[in-house]
Parts: sequence; C-alpha cells; structure tokens
Amino acid sequence: MSGGRSLAAWLGVATLAAISTCAPLAPASGQPARLQHGPAVTIGEVGTQVGGNRTGRALHRALVEELSALGGVRLSGPVGARYVLRGSVTRLERRQVERDLEVRCEVSLVLSDARGNVRAMLSGRAGARGGGDAQHVERVAMQAAVRGALRPLPGSLH
Repeated sequence: MSGGRSLAAWLGVATLAAISTCAPLAPASGQPARLQHGPAVTIGEVGTQVGGNRTGRALHRALVEELSALGGVRLSGPVGARYVLRGSVTRLERRQVERDLEVRCEVSLVLSDARGNVRAMLSGRAGARGGGDAQHVERVAMQAAVRGALRPLPGSLH
C-alpha cells in the first residue's frame, strides 16, 4: 500500500515539474501578461487609400498592438497561422478646430483563412482631438478605429 502512495506522490511531483518546465513564465514579446489562447492570426498586407507609407506602417503597428491585447485570438507569424488579417486606411482627415487638431480615421479589414477564403469584412472608424503632437492624435484615432473594427473578430473565428 505504501508503494502505491509513493508512486502516486512521485507521479504528482513529476507532473508538476513537467508543467513548470514547459509552461512559459513570461508572455511572448508583444503580448500582454495574460496567456493568449485561440486561433492563430497573422497580419498580411496593409495599405492605405489615403496618406502614404507612414500611414500604412501606422496601421500595421495599430493592428499588432490591438490584436495582442484582444482576447480569443493569438497573434502569430505567417507560418502556421490559421487566419490572415489584411487592411487598409480608407479615410484619414485632419482639420484644425480652434487650437486643436481633429483627426477622423476609417479602416477596412478583411479576415481570410489560410487558403484565402474570406471569412469576415470588418470596418471601424473613430476620431481624436487634441493639441500638441499631430502624429500622436493620428495614432490615437487609428488605434481606436482598429479597436472598433476588431471587436467582433473573436466571434468570427469559430
């Protein structure tokens, strides 16, 4: 009887040791502290119908940040990703309102599976207003537009 208990105790300790060895202690780069679960999504081509290369790069950064923070999906590289998210900035307007800069941003995103079949078309729009750094105001508006567009994403993946 004591041999059975010793074996059970040993197996329990071995299991805990294996779990603690294999489980990551820190999140992967770019991911929040909570563990990311869900289907792997990679970011494909991004572009812009307005602005230029800087606007396209800003959209890519906003997609990385918002996907990393979104629950129910896992941001991945292109190899092994189950879904591809492509996007475009369709509107980016700036105007002075009194002493502040007001920016309106609209994005259009297309989610497809790895084979290229379209699974969802997502869009978001947002605005930001503030003084000071114009790039910061644009970044805030774009992140909010991307966040709005990505809100239904986890439900589109199952």
